[in-house]
Amino acid sequence: MENVVGVEDALQANMKDKKYLDELSLNWSHYRIGDYVRQSGATDDILNRLTPHPNLKKLSIGGYPGLTFPDWLGDESFSNLVSLQLSNCGNCSTLPPLGQLACLKRLEISDMKGVVGVGSEFYGNSSSSHHPSFPSLQTLSFKKMYNWEKWLCCGGVCGEFPCLQELSIRLCPKLTGELPMHLSSLQELNLEDCPQLLVPTLNVPAARELQLKRQTCGFTASQTSEIEISDVSQLKQLPVVPHYLYIRKCDSVESLLEEEILQINMYSLEICDCSFYRSPNKVGLPTTLKLLSISDCTKLDLLLPELFRCHHPVLENLSINGGTCDSLSLSFSILDIFPRLTDFKIKDLKGIEELCISISEGHPTSLRRLRIEGCLNLVYIQLPALDSMCHQIYNCSKLRLLAHTHSSLQNLSLMTCPKLLLHREGLPSNLRELEIWGCNQLTSQVDWDLQRLTSLTHFTIEGGCEGVELFPKECLLPSSLTYLSIYNLPNLKSLDNKGLQQLTSLRELWIQYCPELQFSTGSVLQCLISLKKLGIDSCGRLQSLTEAGLHHLTTLETLHIDDCPKLQYLTKERLPDSLLYLHINECPPLEQRLQFEKGQEWRYISHIPKITIGLELF
Repeated sequence: MENVVGVEDALQANMKDKKYLDELSLNWSHYRIGDYVRQSGATDDILNRLTPHPNLKKLSIGGYPGLTFPDWLGDESFSNLVSLQLSNCGNCSTLPPLGQLACLKRLEISDMKGVVGVGSEFYGNSSSSHHPSFPSLQTLSFKKMYNWEKWLCCGGVCGEFPCLQELSIRLCPKLTGELPMHLSSLQELNLEDCPQLLVPTLNVPAARELQLKRQTCGFTASQTSEIEISDVSQLKQLPVVPHYLYIRKCDSVESLLEEEILQINMYSLEICDCSFYRSPNKVGLPTTLKLLSISDCTKLDLLLPELFRCHHPVLENLSINGGTCDSLSLSFSILDIFPRLTDFKIKDLKGIEELCISISEGHPTSLRRLRIEGCLNLVYIQLPALDSMCHQIYNCSKLRLLAHTHSSLQNLSLMTCPKLLLHREGLPSNLRELEIWGCNQLTSQVDWDLQRLTSLTHFTIEGGCEGVELFPKECLLPSSLTYLSIYNLPNLKSLDNKGLQQLTSLRELWIQYCPELQFSTGSVLQCLISLKKLGIDSCGRLQSLTEAGLHHLTTLETLHIDDCPKLQYLTKERLPDSLLYLHINECPPLEQRLQFEKGQEWRYISHIPKITIGLELF
């Protein structure tokens, strides 16, 4: 718009007759102050002559350098306008009469540095009529109104904002006084960086979300579903009664935990980036709380011991993410403290050294998932008789001992715990799935005692085990195994025929990133009489599979071989008729031998219904 310099140009645009125009955006950019001094009056006239057709539905005006808004903006004739945005019109000192726009649903006003007060001029004729102001408005947003001081509510005898659902006021540091008091449809209220704004009484019966950031909390309200409180100083009571509360960067949060929360029906509480300066006398969390998340807080050794002494009868999800504590040991009985807990996670908590969860033997719990990750100071974990579905212990570099006595655990994942040793009782006898990733001390395969795990169906071994050249050793794995993944064993040279003989139920075998692997002994795979899927990937020195015995795998349905650049030979005999899909990729010498109707080994695979060689489908 800065390129429009004359009123005649605006008239020639003939905007008022463009009845099919639904959306219009008028923007001024790179406007120079000197130009404004010479042409401010002309700019006002230009915008006045750009009156759009009343059919317009959406309007945006940005960077307007004039002193006043045009007469047509806010006129009642624009009965179809549903969305309006005014931004960076810094020289206008008053807002247009928008309250009389009957169908306006969304209004965004930002960067209006010249506006000091908002009053009757904003509401228009509706402020003195028997009709409510802003009768259809659902979303109202004010942002970066740095000089706005007063909001005089002039909605007339029939009130204002009867349909307003979302109200957001951000970065209005001088705004004082009160918000509109009767917002019967308001569902979300967001106040940020408006430190002088107080709302002594706010009637919002439909509210479900309230966000307060860098606010002075001195008001009360009726119940809402969600509150976010950020950067609030001296917080001692809640402004409203929430179902979901998010507290971030707040001082004196101990006082809130001790007193106010206990008496309300809250379902979710998140505490983030807060500092604790003393141990709470008590932790008064509501008995209805189902989710508790504590993230990136300091001095948690002042909070957690008290928290783990209190009874939380319906808490289902507990998460501690990040934060610091001084030499903390946590020990608690899960049934006494968290009888309905289903998910428990501790991640990146600095300073925790021991974790002990106890339970009376024979008493089942509801816990389904336990995840401990990135606790670099954690040395000892004891989880006796814990009847949980899944435990995941990741990236605990100092963890030395894991005890699982009398446990009915079904799924266990151990990842990057290089000093970890298992308790003398071994692994839980009811395990169904086991993953061991990068645990260098777990190199003695006999110590795993997997043979006694008669329910084990899935086993993954990845990394570590640097001394292992032959896998699996005889009598290591139970016959119940249906899935086996061998991944990134750097010195593995061969599979052990005797170790595989017992795996008569194995249906899926994956061998990946084993650079030294060779199949040099006769028909090492032929004992896998139930195998349906075989994958070999990124085995750099592998040259031949002719001794693997692929033609004996009469149940095999899928064979996947990828990124074995030295592999030349696949088989000397016709692959089994059960094979439905063969995938070969990034194996150049073998791909030559398997060329369609030309390769030396094509006749051994031509009967397979689906073949992919080098990403080409046959």
